[in-house]
Amino acid sequence: MYRRDHERLASDRQIECRVDGRTFQAVLYNVSLSGCMIEIPLNRVSQGDRLFLKTDGQIRMAGMVVWQEERNAGVRFDQPLHEAVVRFLGYDPAKSTSLMPTDRFGRPLPRLTRPMRELAGGH
Repeated sequence: MYRRDHERLASDRQIECRVDGRTFQAVLYNVSLSGCMIEIPLNRVSQGDRLFLKTDGQIRMAGMVVWQEERNAGVRFDQPLHEAVVRFLGYDPAKSTSLMPTDRFGRPLPRLTRPMRELAGGH
């Protein structure tokens, strides 16, 4: 069984990918210090491709595609990410045990100041 060197955090961020001069959008599915998994359009990357990733916050990562299966690919980074960058890009769903509603990154949403009935025009 394959054992990862670093804990992976779930993610759900749109990222820009560049390989061989082609640029396309992908979703960062999970991330760790040493690599990530991305969801991509079909037939955009192959195992062994050099890949350059950029988030909307201008965080840049580079690495090699170590596996590719249909719309998913695993990337091993050239340089490890800082732990703070990994925490910024991902979230740990296991630690989101709150019953409060959260956004897609597991952060609690602010409480509404008025009941939903008033906002929806109910009586």
